[in-house]
Amino acid sequence: MSEIIPTSSITIENAVLALSLSTALLYGVKVHSPPSYTRMITKTTSTALLSALSSLRGGPPLLATALALGATGDAFLAWDGDAAFLGGLGSFLVAHVLYIFLFAGTGDGVAQLLAEGWRVATALGLTVVFAPTMVALLMPRVARDMRAPILVYITAIVVMVLAALTMGEKGWVVLGAVLFTASDGILSAEKFIVSIKSAHRRWMPYAVWALYYAGQLLIALGFSSGKAV
Repeated sequence: MSEIIPTSSITIENAVLALSLSTALLYGVKVHSPPSYTRMITKTTSTALLSALSSLRGGPPLLATALALGATGDAFLAWDGDAAFLGGLGSFLVAHVLYIFLFAGTGDGVAQLLAEGWRVATALGLTVVFAPTMVALLMPRVARDMRAPILVYITAIVVMVLAALTMGEKGWVVLGAVLFTASDGILSAEKFIVSIKSAHRRWMPYAVWALYYAGQLLIALGFSSGKAV
């Protein structure tokens, strides 16, 4: 006999998702606006609501916690300055660690990662191209006391995607993890690599936010009742 889901529950979930999407779109339109509490609240709300949505859908506690930490990181990164950047870096680092445990616990191990060509190609792209390139470009450009935290963070995001690749399903979670990592890469380039006068700075914040939110959304929706889909 199939499980009957109360209509009220579906309605609440849809409302939370719609509000999350709306606030994400609102922030996306204003990514170039000066830092303010309104900007911070708009940015933070979109991801915080994904955490609430995960709980409503019966998702794993690690998922809801990681999304809540993402919202905390969003709050820090809504402001300028090294202190805000480090606060955001720390919040997202812990979120990535939780994702690693969640994905690895859901996945089928290294054998699954090696079972399909696209998984192997993605893993090689991360470990042979993405990570070494980011290290080579960032290390000469960041302050000495920022190098260790950034190295740890790069390692965490790579391991996070590798853990996602061990999940048997070709699901939204893997794509979400990849989009999240792409967002981190563009954000790093924007902050440390691209010239302040570069025309690329116009589109980069839009790409960072779109990829980040889409990644978090896909990860959140990829888990339902504790099972990856």
